[in-house]
Amino acid sequence: MDYFLIRQDKRVKNYVDFRIDFFTKKELWTEEEPLSLPCKDTAEKIYLPFLDCGVCVVSKEMKKIFDIYQKGIVSRPIILTDLEAKWSEIFYCIKVKEIDCLGNSTIYKKKEIQKIYLDVTKVGYNKIFQIKDITYRHIVADLEVVERLLRENITAFDAVVLEQEGSEPTWEKNMW
Repeated sequence: MDYFLIRQDKRVKNYVDFRIDFFTKKELWTEEEPLSLPCKDTAEKIYLPFLDCGVCVVSKEMKKIFDIYQKGIVSRPIILTDLEAKWSEIFYCIKVKEIDCLGNSTIYKKKEIQKIYLDVTKVGYNKIFQIKDITYRHIVADLEVVERLLRENITAFDAVVLEQEGSEPTWEKNMW
């Protein structure tokens, strides 16, 4: 199975930008009430389905698909509002399971990860997760989830294929 690092699409320049990092991670997840964040000039902005705002923020459509494929995703609604335009949109902060699945082949440079290798034997049956002990908060999703996102026309995100160790391609195994 292929796995992809889901990131914010950096090619889009005119996206809604907001920060949630003024909360500590503990504060963000201790309450369940929706956060209300003001936005301006919403008519001129693009609302990406995946935003990196200090935590992972996804659109309600993306969250629905994530919930289908992975149980245990913790979420908190965020209501973006533009009072002048009388407009609002719901997004979700999400927290997914962290898995210690960095492979031994992972390449580091000055204590920073240059290239990620997943140890797929540690991933198990998880379809959506985060890699434990990595400072940035990108989501990892398997091929089935990424295909579903694309079929549902959720395309404004960046998906980078991750290298794997601990498994061999099925076609190679079945050739002998």
